Amino acid sequence: MEILETYHNGQLVEVTEVESIPLPNISQFNTQMMLADSYSRLIANTVNQQWKTRLEIAAVRLELKPEITQADLETFKFIWDNVVDAVPSGILTSVDGEEWNQISTSNNMPFYFGDDFKMIVRGE
Repeated sequence: MEILETYHNGQLVEVTEVESIPLPNISQFNTQMMLADSYSRLIANTVNQQWKTRLEIAAVRLELKPEITQADLETFKFIWDNVVDAVPSGILTSVDGEEWNQISTSNNMPFYFGDDFKMIVRGE
């Protein structure tokens, strides 16, 4: 909890406790994904290696930005979904999606992964 103080004409008029919103931990998300067997299976089995390269560049780019915009998320989702589409059917399992969702949730990421392994941006 954080304290929010409201002033009017230099006078304190209200003190409110607000719940702090945790920021996404993009660095830890990227590290955990790179070490996850499920991510390795995705990357090793995508038949379009150009999308794989773009995905990994986009992940690092997000890490380097001071703030993630909606446009950044839409681009990252587009690339992720293309990598997923290029994996032959039957290779990825529900356990893979569960692992990605656990990693996403534990790092406060603004997205999760659906049953089809595609990215879903929270709030859309």
